[in-house]
Amino acid sequence: MFAKNAFYFLAGLGFLALAKAKHTVKGYSSPKPFDMSQTQRCIDYDIKVVDEWLSHLQRYSADENPIVGKNALELGPGSDLGIGIYLLSLGCAKYNACDVNDLVKITPDIFYEKLFEHLGARGDAAKIDFLREQLAKAKAGIPGQLNYVVRKDFDIVAAFGKNSIDLVFSQAAFEHFDDVHKTVEQLSAVCKPNAVVVLEIDLKTHSRWIRDNDPNNIYRYPSWLYNLFWFRGIPNRVRPYQYVDALKRCGWTDISLRPSGTVKDPVTAYSGLAKVFSDHMNQMEMLTITLCARKS
Repeated sequence: MFAKNAFYFLAGLGFLALAKAKHTVKGYSSPKPFDMSQTQRCIDYDIKVVDEWLSHLQRYSADENPIVGKNALELGPGSDLGIGIYLLSLGCAKYNACDVNDLVKITPDIFYEKLFEHLGARGDAAKIDFLREQLAKAKAGIPGQLNYVVRKDFDIVAAFGKNSIDLVFSQAAFEHFDDVHKTVEQLSAVCKPNAVVVLEIDLKTHSRWIRDNDPNNIYRYPSWLYNLFWFRGIPNRVRPYQYVDALKRCGWTDISLRPSGTVKDPVTAYSGLAKVFSDHMNQMEMLTITLCARKS
């Protein structure tokens, strides 16, 4: 076990160095684990993400149509507006999105054309003209039902105003936020009373090869060493109890935490980790989680 831990410790350092070098040269360019050129795969991904959000939301709220007529906000939409278009097609009144990186500007038009074809084939043909109009407005920066805001300061209150949002969604974005508590504070300001958040959080190592072989690799390093490789967007290593604590301190209630991916062997999950993550309150067996909560 010592030799295995030593190997992954050294290998992980190499991947951290590569990730920082890539970010320095290219910036943040690939939020999905595949390229936008894989059009159908990207469409399937967006549809799957929304369907899973709605499954969690329906279970949490006991509402069969929990998004109809609602004003929704997505934090960190990533490479395209497919999720927003799909939500509008399902009856969401308005979709807002905020990101630090303007990746949507390079989304190929073929992606949206194929998405519209896909939605039309699902029986949403009557809505396609409306959706096309909203996409055109979003691309032109004109306010509409599909709003995309890029802010380097990630100030969502300044972007959308106080008490304006009914639902908040996030997919594998919260683990990239530098200050989770500040983000939750802003959500408390921007959300209406009784608003609900559905947050999918990826707690694993993000580098492609090592995440499959050693998913808790980023937790092997003491803070001083991990911070040597810091860049904006590097996984923040915040654990489940810390997310829950941030929500509680900002007045969110009815907090539900569900693991959606776990380590098969709980003992292995703690092997070779830095001391700060060795306590079982860190729930290192959890690799991905879904958090739902309600604004009191």
